[in-house]
Amino acid sequence: MPDSQARENYEAYEAKYRAVLEREHLGRFALMHNREVVNIYNDEGDAYSIGCEKFGVGKFSLQEIGAKPVHLGIMTAALN
Repeated sequence: MPDSQARENYEAYEAKYRAVLEREHLGRFALMHNREVVNIYNDEGDAYSIGCEKFGVGKFSLQEIGAKPVHLGIMTAALN
């Protein structure tokens, strides 16, 4: 399921990758699949296009490196 892919990737980002990526790639975009960082991109659009091409829509996630989580209240449940 797409929402579980995003959730699992985010958990892996926080646990395994965040500190190093924020030191070395702040402001860039991590393409993640199956709890692993596949590659780092300067442009979100490039990362998204490559993710779609390699894995298919909804089967990967992007993480902006250094971005703080956005809390949307009730809308968070609707987006998941």
